[in-house]
Amino acid sequence: MKRIITLALAMCMVFGAALNASAAEIKATGNMWVGYDYLNKDNDGKTNDFVQRFRTQIDIVASESLSGTVFFEINNKWGQTKAGNVGGGSGGAIGADGVNIQTRRAYLDFLIPNSAVKVRAGIQGFALPGAVAGNVVLNDDLGAIVASTSYSNVDFTAFYGRPYDRKDADGNDMSDSSVDIYGLVAGINFDTITVSPYAMFAAAGKNAQRTDGTAYNNDTQWYGVALEATPIQNLVLSFDGVYGKAADKDAGFLVAGKAAYTTNYCIPAFMAWYGSGDDSDGEGLMPTLDNGGDFTATTLVGEGAVGPTSDAVFGNALGKWGIALQAEEITFIEKVSHIARLTYIRGTNDDSNTNLDIENWGEDDSALEIDFVTTYSMYDNLDFVADLAYVATDFDSDNAASNVDNVFKAGILAVYSF
Repeated sequence: MKRIITLALAMCMVFGAALNASAAEIKATGNMWVGYDYLNKDNDGKTNDFVQRFRTQIDIVASESLSGTVFFEINNKWGQTKAGNVGGGSGGAIGADGVNIQTRRAYLDFLIPNSAVKVRAGIQGFALPGAVAGNVVLNDDLGAIVASTSYSNVDFTAFYGRPYDRKDADGNDMSDSSVDIYGLVAGINFDTITVSPYAMFAAAGKNAQRTDGTAYNNDTQWYGVALEATPIQNLVLSFDGVYGKAADKDAGFLVAGKAAYTTNYCIPAFMAWYGSGDDSDGEGLMPTLDNGGDFTATTLVGEGAVGPTSDAVFGNALGKWGIALQAEEITFIEKVSHIARLTYIRGTNDDSNTNLDIENWGEDDSALEIDFVTTYSMYDNLDFVADLAYVATDFDSDNAASNVDNVFKAGILAVYSF
């Protein structure tokens, strides 16, 4: 009997050890926003929406060498849904019950054995370097394989991705319909300066399209650099430069710089950018892989709004130049902080272009934008945010948006982070 008990205990220990060895640690993080968004584009119409968004990321960690991640999102505008109550953004109308869970990311992380090379494979967030206000070419979720490693003071990243792969009307694969990207990024770290050069190439099939249905059938190349320096204590200097060219068009570029100084009460900063525009032949605007909105020049130039509220009313920073005075992390009252920004913006596209509108500006189109964001941290995990923007525009009569004299945006949000 003692032998049987001893054998049973030994077997329990063996199986217990095996279970512990295969167990994975599960971590969940995320946030939830609920709020109100108001946008008035003068004579071009107004909207007022109640919005909410839930995001959660689940990491399944087996070890320091292996993990998997999934990232889900549910977003709604109250009173709105989609056909059949199915798809992202559905379920906001009466009755709710939308089939609306979106998979934003799903990828594996692993180390190659006996090396310092880390690989991430799957649908993931990937951004090219951007030191001033993000990267205008690529900062988005896409299916990709990314390998990274470090040697001494240099970080290396090589990547492949497939952002677009078109299907026909019956849902079948088409030939020559995909866009594949390849690229290299280096991060060179010195004592007071970090330099991050990069290059990316897009090979496009003749039948390729973006997700909005517009054609993307030109091979494209980009070369850029992001730089951040701290020459003296509390002073940070940033610079971005990127050049891009499609196979059948002239090249375009964007350069940007920022100087910020940290004080006890705020971080005052000066920022400027210049994005080349189309000439009279419709060439000169730099191509982008997605919509270019991730260079957040202001609240309404680029995707600069806080949370799931309206932004990018004036498109992206390409085809425009601007200068901004701003102050970040303004704190006079405990748990309350502000961001204030004043920006002058002007177009760089030739005035003879026929496609000038509220997003695409000619050289005679300009605006002055005032942004003000207030954050009140009620609890450690709960913030209330007021996101305000006012823009006085001066569009030329050749611009289709010449009847828009001013734009006002207000967003009020409660944000729970976990």
